[in-house]
Amino acid sequence: MKKLVFLAVAVLMAAPLSAQKYGATPEDSIECIKNLSIYQEFYKQKAYVDAYPAWKEVLQYCPNTSKNTYIRGNVILKQMIAKTSDPEAKKQYIDELMQLWDLRMQYYGEPSYCKGQKASDMRTYLPDDIAGARALFLEAMADEKEVRNYAIPFLYLRTVIDAYKASQAEKDEIIEAYEQGSALLDIFQAAKPDDEKIEEAMVGLDALLEPYATCVELVPLYEKKFDDNKDNADFLKKATGMLDKRGCTDSDIFFKMTEALHAIAPTPQSAYLMAKMCYAKKDYQTAINYIQGQEESLEKDNEKVNAYLLLADSYQNTNQYANGRAACLKAIEINPESGRAYLVLGNIYAAGAKACGTESQVSQRAAYWVAVDTYIKAKQVDPSIAETADKLISTYRAYFPSGDDLFTFGYKEGESYTIDCWFRATTTIRSR
Repeated sequence: MKKLVFLAVAVLMAAPLSAQKYGATPEDSIECIKNLSIYQEFYKQKAYVDAYPAWKEVLQYCPNTSKNTYIRGNVILKQMIAKTSDPEAKKQYIDELMQLWDLRMQYYGEPSYCKGQKASDMRTYLPDDIAGARALFLEAMADEKEVRNYAIPFLYLRTVIDAYKASQAEKDEIIEAYEQGSALLDIFQAAKPDDEKIEEAMVGLDALLEPYATCVELVPLYEKKFDDNKDNADFLKKATGMLDKRGCTDSDIFFKMTEALHAIAPTPQSAYLMAKMCYAKKDYQTAINYIQGQEESLEKDNEKVNAYLLLADSYQNTNQYANGRAACLKAIEINPESGRAYLVLGNIYAAGAKACGTESQVSQRAAYWVAVDTYIKAKQVDPSIAETADKLISTYRAYFPSGDDLFTFGYKEGESYTIDCWFRATTTIRSR
């Protein structure tokens, strides 16, 4: 004990300007340093229950000694909560845990981080206080520069869903919470595009929303809101984006909102949505007119890929095969692992096969070789579409020249063959 007193006095004499961090008075400093030593020793041994009394003294006498007081205190208090079966004691420790986050904010800042972590702890230890946790999560998300926990948007959405289940929120508040969380994750991803944890958080957010955002749920919701918001570009952008993401693009309300958005605030995104609308109506040339030239201006790579493939498919349906092929190659350039892009490209080769070759039964069917080559490539880069690719391979192998045709026109199976028409490619001669 005398050694600790001597140490406290030495600290105060050597660094009077920083003495406040060890307590407001010399007596407080003695208590601070004594208990700091005791609790740290127990903490190193993971004897958290034994560390608790001395840690509490440190928090009382010198709350700004170190951020570790709060980091370790969080561990200690959660151990105390877990180990006690006394309801009153448990309540006390939970209250202390909540107060600990407030004190950490007071002395060390980081309000967004602390509020998010406190709200998370509230969901664990105070599950009935849904409203309090929800408000804290929302405050934590307000400053995206400070949010360091990518799970916060997920936890916030789950809290709003719990509020809905408890009749404390409306269903459209779930959609709003998703939009807020998704927007925050988009900001994170723009800053750290290679961080896989952000992508995992986005997947989790989508999965959580799934039961509450089917077309059956969304269409009536937006129909009810449309008249009051038809001139609100922000609402229309979010609503059309949600309907597009959930696959509700064939609904009348999607058409109405898309047209309204493009009329008041035309953007590459609204042009893409207009193209999707026209494509759904099989008005392929109008779809081309809307999206052509807008693809590269879309914000995300997956949006660009989808736009190029919509354009490619529209070109195919208007017999503009070379343009369709060029659009597919653009999509593949952006995402070389897009199996869907290779499927669309194969379909274009197959659809335009008759436009190649007039010399013989072989030259007229040669493009089907390239189509099948492309389907094989599709399942190589994306095994998830193998079943679809195999069906297309089976279909178009039947269009290969027969063995007799190859013999008649002087071709040998297994040799290379170059096609030069609306596209140029080298492939392998095969019979059906």
